[in-house]
Amino acid sequence: MTTIAWDGTTLAGDRRITSGTTVYSTTKIRRTGDGRLIGATGDFGVCTQVLDWLERGGDRPNCQDSDRWAVALEVMPDGTCWMHNRDSRWKVEDAFAAIGSGRDYAMAVMALGHGAHQAIEIAARFDPGTGNGIDSLALAAVAKEPVKLVA
Repeated sequence: MTTIAWDGTTLAGDRRITSGTTVYSTTKIRRTGDGRLIGATGDFGVCTQVLDWLERGGDRPNCQDSDRWAVALEVMPDGTCWMHNRDSRWKVEDAFAAIGSGRDYAMAVMALGHGAHQAIEIAARFDPGTGNGIDSLALAAVAKEPVKLVA
């Protein structure tokens, strides 16, 4: 499968996908044109459709059934994290989140105070569905209004 982790500032994901017994590498996280960070785990064909949908907006794709599915994380430019599954989305109100086959390892690493990149490194050591390198995207700093001094 895969592992995607969010630590409050960085979204990281491994690069492993499989087709039967063949292992390939690909990028599973993206930065959208409006500054959101997105990543998905599950059936790779469905992940691609879900990531494309999240990137361009519009109607939710009708591509998930009982045999093919995906779960996605969507991080807004303000740092708000949303988790999407087959038929709903909800706001993650925790300091960090992880999805995929190595999520438990990743969550434990982040609970110990480490970042998303290191969480994926450790997940790859123990989860056979996680590996082939790591991609990381830092959330861009949110522009703030300059402070106006009153004379």
